[in-house]
Order: sequence, then C-alpha cells, then structure tokens
Amino acid sequence: MLTLYTAVGTLKFQKTTGGKSIPLVINDGQEYGLSDDELLLWSCLAFQILTLHELQDAYTLRQIQKEGPKGLSFQHYLNRLSLRGLVVSEIGLTGVDALYRLLGSLTIIPLKDTFPIRLFGCVQLYLEGTIGAKEFGRYLKKKPSSPMEDTILKLADKVSLTTAELVTSMEQEKVIHNESDIMDELYTEPETTYQTLVDDVQIHHTQYPVLQAIANLYLNKQITFQEGPLCQTHFSQSWLPSVQSAFSVYFLGASSGSPPMTGSLSS
Repeated sequence: MLTLYTAVGTLKFQKTTGGKSIPLVINDGQEYGLSDDELLLWSCLAFQILTLHELQDAYTLRQIQKEGPKGLSFQHYLNRLSLRGLVVSEIGLTGVDALYRLLGSLTIIPLKDTFPIRLFGCVQLYLEGTIGAKEFGRYLKKKPSSPMEDTILKLADKVSLTTAELVTSMEQEKVIHNESDIMDELYTEPETTYQTLVDDVQIHHTQYPVLQAIANLYLNKQITFQEGPLCQTHFSQSWLPSVQSAFSVYFLGASSGSPPMTGSLSS
C-alpha cells in the first residue's frame, strides 16, 4: 500500500492595513489564512506529489533552514491543513492507483505561463538569494509540452474538469465543448457523482499516458488543482488564477522543482 500527498489551492499574499503580507490559499471559493509553519508545509507540497516520509523530510529540512522560533510538530500542521482541505492524500495498492485516487477528484486549473511571469519570478528569486544570475536561463525557458499535455491544457482552459472526468471522457471518446457536455455525457445516471467516477474507473494501460501527462503538467507548474468539480459548484469558468496569483504559485518552490514523470507508472 502506498499513500501520496499533495497541496491544493492557489496561493496569494494579501497586505494588511499595517503593510504586512498575509499568505492566503484559495480553495473551492474560500480563502484560508496560513501561519508561517503551515505555509512552510503547504509549500513543500506545492507542485509536488510525495509520500509521508518524503514530505516529513522536506519539511524538516526547511525548518532547519528557517530562522526564528520553531513551531509545533509536523503532524500538528499536517492535520490542520488536511482538515481544511488544503492538503489531500489518498492510498492505493500501486503507485499508479494511489496517483489516480489522489488526483481523480481534483479540478485541473491551468496556470498562465507567460514570459513576464517567468521574468518577474526570476527577479524575485534572485533578490531573495534563492537563485543566482547564471540560473536565469533555466527558469526563463518555457518547458516543452507533449501533444497529450497540449490537448489537456487546451481542454482544461475551455472547461473545468476533474482528473477523473478528463480520463473518462478521453477513454470513452466523448467530445466536451462546455460544462453542460460534462453533465450530459458523463453523468448519465442519477447516482453518478464526480466521486463515483473516481471509484468506478479501473485504471489500465491505455489510460496511463493521460494520467502521466496530468502529473507532468502539475510537476512542471503548468496546472494547479482545486478541491472538487468547479462546474458542479456553480463556479464560473472565468475564475482562474490571475497573473499575480499565478506568479505566486508558479514560482513557489521553484528552486526544488521536480523533473517530469517518465517510465512506467505501474510501480
């Protein structure tokens, strides 16, 4: 059995009347304020998919590097974030099963990947001392996408889809133009919900490329996730990360970015 964890939501910083920046994560239409230690743990999972052991190691390392007083236990902050739905986890018999169950019920949100965002991010990371001038080229270069990844980005930019909805529609060769098509084509039975789609789909080899492409887009900071299907909770497709919020999440944890997934998903 394998349990995987990731973060959901979009990070933004809101200034108080005193000029202090407060970190907020927007998820499912709600804003959640984070303490410094909660932000530290959440950022360990931003654009990352980790086991519990890997997450605890990453958090411990950042705590060692952190200046100032230490907070409460790792488990305390993980429980707080999990209770508010800002960290999600799922268990599976195999890596691919755990990955699908983790991402299946999450809505895919494309991030605006433009040169100004990457440039401003580089300047910010440079001023913070996170990267050197010689590393600008690495972060300014737009990561190439595979044909499958391009297809997913175009579809997700047009209509809000959970991972399970996207996998199911591509497997059944359903044509999705808008949110009403999702309801008409995928939710044909009264008892069908976005969660039953996750539970009912049996991942097999023909679906691996779709799941792998979604994971790659996330690890490469080209998409983020929100909890639950936006189309079924009356969110407008116009709700997408702004340039500022996309900038915040795009470069959070950029210095420890993950490589794309390659090879077999069956382990």
